[in-house]
Amino acid sequence: MENNFMLTDDLLWDYADGFLEGDEKLRVDAYLRQHPEQQARLEAIMAEKRAFSGLTLEKPNAGFAQQVIAAWAAEQAPAKALQPLKAKGHDWILWGIAAAFGLMIAVPFLMAPTAAPAEFAFRVPEEYIPQIQVPTFDWVGFISSAWLRNTVLLTMAFMGLKILDKYLQVRNVRLSGH
Repeated sequence: MENNFMLTDDLLWDYADGFLEGDEKLRVDAYLRQHPEQQARLEAIMAEKRAFSGLTLEKPNAGFAQQVIAAWAAEQAPAKALQPLKAKGHDWILWGIAAAFGLMIAVPFLMAPTAAPAEFAFRVPEEYIPQIQVPTFDWVGFISSAWLRNTVLLTMAFMGLKILDKYLQVRNVRLSGH
């Protein structure tokens, strides 16, 4: 007997069904003689086969497969109708929101730099370059500005309108039943 032979449930079921031939069947026979616990498993499988062999199988009705497919398609139809719609013509809202955020990031760097106060001035030694003042950015002034506040409020309004638009689209789909 080979040491690496392993009797699996699938192999045991094939043996019980009579599907094994030749060397494979001989190996299973020898294994069952050496391992009585596996013989008990085989007896349990045979008892299960005998119990199921007494049942009469029903013949499916004509058109059964078509009925199942039609029922499945009817069940899927409402789910397809409730899928989010690709609203054409409403992408301008998304582009507007993206542009507003882009402006919020770009404008401070383009417009808000101011000359540094005298106490924070960075002076390059005159032997290298004539005296210059490095501009600084007034973050406190920018954050507390009405421009930022209005931009954020406008962006929030656009996002709220977009959410309302999506809600009404889904609600109309549900009410119309399509």
